[in-house]
Amino acid sequence: MSKILIFGGTTEGREIATACDNLCIDTLLCVATEYGKEVLPPFTNVRVSDKRLNIDEISSLIEKNDISYVIDATHPYAYEISKNIEIAILNLNKQNVKLFKIKREDMNISSSDGILEFSSNEEAVKYLLNTRGNILLTTGSKEIADYRELSSRIFPRILPSVDSINACLSAGVASKNIIAMQGPFSKELNEAIIKEFDCKYLVSKLSGKSGGFDEKIEAAKSTGCKAIIILPKIKVTGITVAKCIENIKKYYNK
Repeated sequence: MSKILIFGGTTEGREIATACDNLCIDTLLCVATEYGKEVLPPFTNVRVSDKRLNIDEISSLIEKNDISYVIDATHPYAYEISKNIEIAILNLNKQNVKLFKIKREDMNISSSDGILEFSSNEEAVKYLLNTRGNILLTTGSKEIADYRELSSRIFPRILPSVDSINACLSAGVASKNIIAMQGPFSKELNEAIIKEFDCKYLVSKLSGKSGGFDEKIEAAKSTGCKAIIILPKIKVTGITVAKCIENIKKYYNK
C-alpha cells in the first residue's frame, strides 16, 4: 500500500499523524524545524523529517517513497510551502497522487468589539507607531523584523527555540521582553501575561480555534487590551481534520 505524506508540525498535523500511527499506516511527517520535531509524541509507524524542502525535493520525496496521499496541514499563513506542495505534485504529472489541504474552522470576528483588522504586518505597524503602550505580539518570530521600529514596546511570544529567540534579538528586541513558550494558551494565562507586562495592544494572526485565537481575544476583552488582527492574504479552502481522517480510513480499508 502506498504511503501517506503529511506536511505540518501544527496541531492538525500532529493529530492526523497520530491517527495514521494508530491505524498502523506507514507515514512520513515533514515539519519545518528541529523544535517542531522535538515536541512530537512518540510514533511507531510515522517517520519524521525536519528538513526544509524546495519544490524539487518535495517531488523527489513523493516519488522515492511511493506516496499517493499528500496532506497539507501547514499553518494557514504558510503560503510558500503550500504553494510549493501544489507545484511539486503538478510537476510529477501523476493522477494517483492526491492532495488534501486542511482548513481550520472559520473565525467570525466582524461583530467583535474592540478589534482592529489589518491586511499586513506593515499596516499594523503604521497604526501602532501612532499609539502608546506595550504590545503583546503573538504572530510568531518569522516576521518579527517587520516590527523592528516597535522593538522597545513589543513583548513577542514565540516558540522556545534558538532560531525564534535569535530572530527577536536581531530585530532589536531586548532579552527581557521575549516570552518563549509553547502554546496554545488558556484565557487565564493570556490575561496574566497581558497584566504582567501592562500590554495595551495584542497582535495576532487569525489562527483559528486550534491556535488559541478565541482565548487571546477573550483575554484582550477582559483586560481592556485592544486586539489587532493580521488577516490572511489568501482564503484557505480544504477539509477538516475529522474529514481527512475519515478519508484515510476509507482509503486504507478498501
